[in-house]
Amino acid sequence: MSLPLLRRQPFKGLYLAYLAISIFLVRVPLWSIWFLPRSNRPKSSWRISRCIRVMLLRELTGLAGKVGLTSHYSVPKSDDELKNARLVWLEGLSEDAKIYTGEVRRAADITGVKPARIPAYWFIKPGSTASQELKAKSGELTLLHVHGGAFHLGSAHPDATISSLTHGLLIHSKKLDRVLAVDYRLSATAPDPPANPFPAAVLDCLAAYQYLVKDAGFEPKNIVVAGDSAGGNIAFALVRHLVESAIPDLPPPGRLLSLSSWLDLSSSRVDSDASLVRNFASDIFSTDLRSQFGGYGTNAYLGALDRGETKTNRYLSPSSPHISPVGGLFAGFPPTFISAGEAEKILDDSLVAAERLKADGVPVTVDVVPDAVHDFMVFTWHEPERTDALKRVCKWLDD
Repeated sequence: MSLPLLRRQPFKGLYLAYLAISIFLVRVPLWSIWFLPRSNRPKSSWRISRCIRVMLLRELTGLAGKVGLTSHYSVPKSDDELKNARLVWLEGLSEDAKIYTGEVRRAADITGVKPARIPAYWFIKPGSTASQELKAKSGELTLLHVHGGAFHLGSAHPDATISSLTHGLLIHSKKLDRVLAVDYRLSATAPDPPANPFPAAVLDCLAAYQYLVKDAGFEPKNIVVAGDSAGGNIAFALVRHLVESAIPDLPPPGRLLSLSSWLDLSSSRVDSDASLVRNFASDIFSTDLRSQFGGYGTNAYLGALDRGETKTNRYLSPSSPHISPVGGLFAGFPPTFISAGEAEKILDDSLVAAERLKADGVPVTVDVVPDAVHDFMVFTWHEPERTDALKRVCKWLDD
């Protein structure tokens, strides 16, 4: 397969050098001037520094697909390389496992995905005794975190930038002593070698959930499944599979935490009052979600599945307007907390999911944070919204 010009050296290096020079010597000074009047800012309440940070992210979100950047972190050889964390290896589900069934099995047969052994990381609150014993204490609460990254980026490694969210949950919760973050397999598609489409990530998270219940000894009612952005999509699919499979020795978790979840891979809502259009200028994505950032991730995650499944498959797009009927779509789901930024493009994904959950009788807490961008709890500069929202989430977790 011939690589695009910008993925080949020396063109890749030259382009990155040009981009860095043009951003910091030209665009940042121009943005600083342009955003002086509040009327020119994406949100009039934003400081100039936030406007510039959002513009920088808009420049960078499409860069990975364009030049082939990755976010790979090497798996440590021992826990000595980690601070307040421990590595565990999760064995993949067996081919004859009772939980390997239904929609997950159907999709795996089409895409050719097989269960695999993967790493995961225990994030441990400093000062807790959890680091000495991996087994659950009586009544202990824990959280299974599925990171974001449009299905093809990100890492659960404790040193990864996006792990700031996992660390934040531990810092602000009074009851959480540790969180398990899954380093699920990332998807890829052309011009990269195709890899790990749906349901690879869901299978990996199923293995993590099975580990928590059967190996670590956590009671399902004391497990919170959490996901942000694309990780939220995977988290919803994981919970859906546990609900629909109804395996007696692996029941669904006690709660679900959704943070800026990407729940409509078809991005079908494009009318003028849709958040995808309304928040075009205020979010961190460089173009509309379908044509660039989301386009590569969606294609990579679909693999050999028909693209029409982004509209109709409840595991891929539970907030899609094309799913019918919607009654009963979330029947059996656990109590759910949904957080999203008021300024993010895929805000509608969270709001529609909340409406459908409520319609099916699921207790739902919705927290739409004014002026916040997509996945804002990852960004340590997004204050005070980030800390305030983390405190509200953790109050819900601790109750």
